[in-house]
Amino acid sequence: MDATVKTTKSGIIGGVLGGISRLYVIINTLLTLNFFTGLIAAEMLQGLPIIAPIFLVPLMIVPAIIGFFIKKDKLCLWAIILNIILFLVPIGYHVIGTLVFGT
Repeated sequence: MDATVKTTKSGIIGGVLGGISRLYVIINTLLTLNFFTGLIAAEMLQGLPIIAPIFLVPLMIVPAIIGFFIKKDKLCLWAIILNIILFLVPIGYHVIGTLVFGT
């Protein structure tokens, strides 16, 4: 009975860690889409939605990896995959911008 309680607690912790990481991906994706489309005026953010993932994704992928080791579920796996994609978006944006506009 004690092992079942430990498994349940670790499963909850793993799910929460994956959820935190995925919540960051969703929020930053919405900010990035707003940066490109300009639906909501957010002049204070300027280029932050493009630059922030380069610095914050390595910090946000750690809870997803820990959660995946604790509880092997698809939420943590998708959080890891989406964080990697979110990390590559600004790099691709800057590479394409350099190739198209030069300098």
